[in-house]
Amino acid sequence: MIIKPNLTVTASVLVLFCATPVYAGPVYQPPGSNLTLGDVTHGNRVQSASSNPAAAAADQNRNAGKPTRGTVLSGAAGLEYGNVQNLFDYYDQVTAAYEPSEPGTGGGPGQLPELKTGLDLGQIWDNLDPDIQDAVNTIAREVATQVALAALIRAEGHAKAWIAADAPFLIGTEYLGGAWTFGVNWSGSSKAVGLVQPIDFDPDEARQALEDWFNTQIADRPVEFSVSNHVELAVDPVTNAVFFSIDNDSSILTKATQTTELNLGYSRQAWSGSAGSLFLGAEARLYLKQLSRLSVRFGDITDSEELFDAIRDSNFRSDEALGVDVGALWVGNNYQLGAQITNINEPTFIFPDVNLEPYRSETAIGFLQRDQKYTMDRQLKLEASLFTASRSWSAHLGYDADPATDPMGDRFQWLTVSAGFATDSWWIPGGRIGYRQNLAGTELKYLSIGITAFRIFNFDIASALDTVTIDGQKLPQGLMASIGFEISW
Repeated sequence: MIIKPNLTVTASVLVLFCATPVYAGPVYQPPGSNLTLGDVTHGNRVQSASSNPAAAAADQNRNAGKPTRGTVLSGAAGLEYGNVQNLFDYYDQVTAAYEPSEPGTGGGPGQLPELKTGLDLGQIWDNLDPDIQDAVNTIAREVATQVALAALIRAEGHAKAWIAADAPFLIGTEYLGGAWTFGVNWSGSSKAVGLVQPIDFDPDEARQALEDWFNTQIADRPVEFSVSNHVELAVDPVTNAVFFSIDNDSSILTKATQTTELNLGYSRQAWSGSAGSLFLGAEARLYLKQLSRLSVRFGDITDSEELFDAIRDSNFRSDEALGVDVGALWVGNNYQLGAQITNINEPTFIFPDVNLEPYRSETAIGFLQRDQKYTMDRQLKLEASLFTASRSWSAHLGYDADPATDPMGDRFQWLTVSAGFATDSWWIPGGRIGYRQNLAGTELKYLSIGITAFRIFNFDIASALDTVTIDGQKLPQGLMASIGFEISW
């Protein structure tokens, strides 16, 4: 079975999220000014302290011990999609060729697989003078078409929407000699993954099956028979029409999560000398998750859009877990180096069961059973920054040393390069520009820009450099945006 292929919801799911709050975390895109600057300690007040667990104490120390308190209220949204127009119609075209499950084993919401008859190949032979090779060639062409459609699903048939809201709080240095942070985060994402099994077609086997069928007395000929592994034919004895279908467990797996995240962190200076200072920190995160899954065989799908609409009414399973992050930051006169390890204990969450009764493939059943468990990967994040003497100008590098997988099965490993100008003026805005690339998964590249106006208002937008063509227009393959307010007191 090919597990990587994706076929996911389009922008309509983003509308669904806006109408019905659906949350999942993390989505691996930092909010606020961090969307442009990266998941680094950039020194841009409270937002900076929400990245590395050691960052809050470093920011406090830079202010000569003066307590700093504040919060950032940020909202963000994003969409990534492939180069496929009219995704639902395209998906229905693909699944029309697949054989329904056995009656009574269950299908998807609103689906009527019993109405499926297969693809009409027309009168591909004459009963009185059959041309077996022409028949085999016709079937082979249809198999090739279905293989090409599956390949397009794997390469381009995806669209993922997510939204997020974040509210980190920085308290001060009054307690235990360090800086405390706490916050709440909620976000949402949903995706449908195409699990495409290969079509095994043997022309010689098909030729022999057709010859055996022709050599059978007309009255005894079966109206349905297999010409190769996974390839079925049905013949209408009245019209002589031939219907082609594929019988395997290719499926679509839709997943949705709802999560509220609460976090509490503490950091303090561990060592200081003439060359610089070392800061250490730790953060605990409580994840309150709601998880949903729905798996439907291609053969049972007659209206793919109804399946995506069913996400709104899914039955969610509740699960909770605690995650722990640690971080270290070395701060020199005009530079700093940092590292953090997220999800040290790798918390695990369990999705609901899916209906396995229609499935016959042990590979498909095994994958769906393994997919029920989601583990938040432990990940090492590295960062480096350079600052001018006044710290007004800065440059940053962020790098995820290893990939991590989100609840939807997408892999992320971000590399970010950014630069920014910060100001304390109410009238002169700060600005920033950044480049980020996912080194795993989609491997998309983004260019982002952002501004901070009136010292409190942040607006950042990121656009993928890769493009797709939709209705004759070239559009970025992904868009992300964040808006927020940063308040110090």
